[in-house]
Amino acid sequence: MIKLQVKIILWIFIILARFSCGAQIENINSNDLLAFEDFLRSQHLKHALVVRLPQAARQVASYRRLLANYTTQIFTPGKRVQFKELFYYEAPRTALLVDALESDAAKLWVYRAASEAGLFNNSQAWFMLACGQANRTDESIIVEHLAAYNIGIDADITVAIRDMQCGNWPLYDVYRLGQQTALLVEAKGQWSVAAGYRVWPKFSSQSWRRRRSNLANITLIGSTALIEKPPGYDDFSYLSNDRQLLQLDPMQRKTFQLFRLMQTMFNMSLDVRFTDNWGQLQPNGSWSGVMGQVTSGEAHFALCPMRFVLDRQRYVQFSPVLHTQLIHFLFRHPRRSNIRNIFFEPLSTEVWWCVLALVVCCILLLPLHVNLERRQHTLQRQLPAVGGHLTFVWFTILETYLQQGPALELFRLPSTRVLISASCLFSFMLMQFYGAFIVGSLLSDTPRSILTLQALYDSGLAIGMENISYNFALFGNTSNQLVRNVYTQRICRPHPSNILDIRRGAERIRDGGFAFHSAIDRMYRLLVELLDEHQFCELQEIMFNPPYVAGSVLPKSSPWREHLAHAVLHLGEMGLMQYNDRLWTLPKPDCSLSKATQVEVDLEHFAPALFALLLAMLASAVVFLVELLLGWISARRKQQANRVK
Repeated sequence: MIKLQVKIILWIFIILARFSCGAQIENINSNDLLAFEDFLRSQHLKHALVVRLPQAARQVASYRRLLANYTTQIFTPGKRVQFKELFYYEAPRTALLVDALESDAAKLWVYRAASEAGLFNNSQAWFMLACGQANRTDESIIVEHLAAYNIGIDADITVAIRDMQCGNWPLYDVYRLGQQTALLVEAKGQWSVAAGYRVWPKFSSQSWRRRRSNLANITLIGSTALIEKPPGYDDFSYLSNDRQLLQLDPMQRKTFQLFRLMQTMFNMSLDVRFTDNWGQLQPNGSWSGVMGQVTSGEAHFALCPMRFVLDRQRYVQFSPVLHTQLIHFLFRHPRRSNIRNIFFEPLSTEVWWCVLALVVCCILLLPLHVNLERRQHTLQRQLPAVGGHLTFVWFTILETYLQQGPALELFRLPSTRVLISASCLFSFMLMQFYGAFIVGSLLSDTPRSILTLQALYDSGLAIGMENISYNFALFGNTSNQLVRNVYTQRICRPHPSNILDIRRGAERIRDGGFAFHSAIDRMYRLLVELLDEHQFCELQEIMFNPPYVAGSVLPKSSPWREHLAHAVLHLGEMGLMQYNDRLWTLPKPDCSLSKATQVEVDLEHFAPALFALLLAMLASAVVFLVELLLGWISARRKQQANRVK
């Protein structure tokens, strides 16, 4: 009987112990879900992924609150679906619950897959639960189980340590500065059933990027391209020199000065890798140059600006704009762009025809008046004051319109004097306006007419472009017919030599009559050494495509994208980027001062007058020879006639 009673008591204790353990487990499971739900609210997330480990006692029904309030997915390791298959490109930010940090199944099916796929980053918010140990610190437990995985500086991992003795569960923030650095564990806050999810002020008031801005002097690798480095210069010394040879590799060297400021901002060091091109896509699918070093993992980011083009967006991600490149046609605008001679410019074609008609009418009227004058002198039995008919009329017209006026006593009839007076007044007004216009046009700034690509195409200027890759892409891939005509008919087809290096293009701009398509800032650096101030003020730009914007590139899902983006935007906000642009931009002279300088008519515009004078002299010489010949023939005939007599 006693033995039976003892057995009954033992069974009662076992049943009570099991009931108490089950209640404790259920209570623990309930607290886990409460803590995770508070974590979701603090992160402002609506998507949850629960890793349901095999040893967990929790049933699917336990997640009914999560399933009701959030978009929840449950992952059971060992099933057909792999962990990395649950995520896709541009998926919403998701909170992940791992209720057993030290679980072997979590390490095998979750941590390893997340590490290989690069999922320990800011695109997911991890909430992990672990059990505390009396003889070990929480930090050592976390490092033991997570140090072996690829956790970056942008990781969002929160570890909560269960404490059965105390209702407050400490929270820890876990991340790593670099691949070769130790795992960092920082106290983040605490959770309890009564107070809920609480974090320290530093974590509530600052973003993760600002909290992790001190990189402890780690070394990051940057890649840049040096295209124009002269011989005899060390790569790094040439890249970091911001005082000499500013016309060579200005984009790369200018943006490198910004990265030097970023070194101070983040307390880091830069290891610069050099190459000779920005990057071309190879037939095997790989990239060369800077793009190749970034996509292969040899460099963390590019130190030189890279243009935003569709071919690169599949392989890299871009930072905010680091550099804006102006690429236009540049040429010395001719003083007069039309074909007409300077001596005909004061009057339009219609006005010249009207002037010619009036002169012809005057020429036709004057012989009638001359005949009338001769008859009048004959009736009065006086010697005619006017000379021969046609010769006298011609020279009288010349005297009138050249403001030399005939003698007063030659013409006595009022009608003739009215005609001569009217012609003199017309000649005076015409010459005054004509001369004033020419002098004024020399003293004033001539309006520029070649302001568009169509006007440049129609002009007589030769057109060329810099022998660089983006020019061939710009002219070869456009759908604008005018741009294609400029490229095929003016740049390539007539003159293959019009595709030049930038220095030769600057020399041809200096010579005049040549428009060159290249980077404006680099071209100005060369032209300031080749042109005087007056010639420099004759430069004209034609923009037919928007400026190129460029930024740094990073590998896809790079942990440094937030730091680089923040640095670029911060430098722009503080004005340091604009200041750096001004240091590398050539200040242009004040062209308004050059208008007061002495002006002159060049040979190109005065040549027609000289040519007309030369033709007149040649015609006079020919007439002179003809006169000599006729005189000689007349003398020979007289001699022969005398001999016959």
